[in-house]
Amino acid sequence: MLFKVRMDDELELALLVPKYVQQNYAIIAAEQDYLNQWLNWPKDTKSYDDLNKFAVQSIKEFAEGKSMTCAIIYKGAAVGAGGFNSITPSLKKAPIGYWLGSQFQGKGIMTRVVKFLIQYGFDELGLEKIETAHALGNEPSQKIIKAAGFIQEGIIKNAENLHGKIVDHVVYGICK
Repeated sequence: MLFKVRMDDELELALLVPKYVQQNYAIIAAEQDYLNQWLNWPKDTKSYDDLNKFAVQSIKEFAEGKSMTCAIIYKGAAVGAGGFNSITPSLKKAPIGYWLGSQFQGKGIMTRVVKFLIQYGFDELGLEKIETAHALGNEPSQKIIKAAGFIQEGIIKNAENLHGKIVDHVVYGICK
């Protein structure tokens, strides 16, 4: 295992190795409609191979210090993913991205993951700012972000084409 960190008694973060790719793909395949509400990429994940290609690229980028995408391991099984989508060393900042299977929501998992990633980013990666954004109206994500201590920095109009619907993004940041 290249990278694996235990957050607490229930949660770990680990790079997307085949075991976790398989577990996460099962969630993505079963929950396409749910995940597509707020995310563009699930519709393009049509097979295990699609997700595995992303995982291989993610591990390469982690080794190069360009990103850090991890499986979220809850009680021994992958239940989603989270991490830094890209890392900009020259600016000492990175955006956080995440997703979680619907049956695992409401347990405080993602709030704990995001808080851990913030601390890890500041302490281990030397970041000075962490950013995130969500589509306007994504209240579950908004609750996680605010609980983790992010401050709203603004709204970007027409930020994304989400399956044919143009949506605005609410942008947040947190500084060291």
